[in-house]
Amino acid sequence: MRVYRFLTMVAVVAALCDTRIAHAQEVLSKAKESGTVRVGIFNQAPWGYVDAEGRIKGQAIDTLRAAFAPLGITKVDAVVTDFGALIPGLTSKRFDVIAAGLYIKPERCKLVAFGNPDIQMSDALLVRKGNPKNLHSYADIATDESSTLATGRGNVQYQHAIDAGVPKERISAFTDNDAELAALISGRVDAVVETAATISTFAKTSDQVERALPFAQPVSADGKTLYGYPALAFRPADSDFRDAYNAELKKLRESGKILEILKQYGFAEPDLPPENLTSADLCK
Repeated sequence: MRVYRFLTMVAVVAALCDTRIAHAQEVLSKAKESGTVRVGIFNQAPWGYVDAEGRIKGQAIDTLRAAFAPLGITKVDAVVTDFGALIPGLTSKRFDVIAAGLYIKPERCKLVAFGNPDIQMSDALLVRKGNPKNLHSYADIATDESSTLATGRGNVQYQHAIDAGVPKERISAFTDNDAELAALISGRVDAVVETAATISTFAKTSDQVERALPFAQPVSADGKTLYGYPALAFRPADSDFRDAYNAELKKLRESGKILEILKQYGFAEPDLPPENLTSADLCK
């Protein structure tokens, strides 16, 4: 009886594995067959957004297009959602890839299969014109008990602020970037922290705000400067889709095409991640 149960269990496990493999192959093959991929975006420049004319644009979107084109996948269907709903939307199969500047983080690696990083990103601070509180670091905000901060709900900058000693009660977490900017302009917060790319975009939208320069980047416990590494994200069951993307991303890096894409969105060569850095390295 025990042998029978054991064999039955083995058969069930094997069947589940076969189902997962078939699902992964099905998603990739369907995308190749239709030439279309469904992509989840946060509708935020410069990562992935829909412009005034309805065109889907952004650094992550353009990288995705360039990598998928050799696979015969040339059409992008975008699903716009809140940042916090990106991973749930992926796992519930609302879309098959996230292209939203999502940072590779070990806790997220338990939920999604990240592609390799396509950019290296620093943090930045937006303040009102003239920087009235002279804020140039997370530490400045932490030590000034009257200073308040806004950032995106669920993003890594929120954690960086907490790690630097900024109390949670002085941090407002928003699901909408425009709401962060409005809170700063109205004086409800003293600064907004986001990626350097997002803050540079914000600074161009109003003459009432400016990027705080210089800005001290957060450091780890061992003194290393912390950078963020955004990447596309796939479902873990679709690892072959991710692997196919990684192979094409490597070709884009070798040809210089990935740098051309970055430059279109105001980035430069120093914003390229280390050449051999992989998502597996960052998921540790």
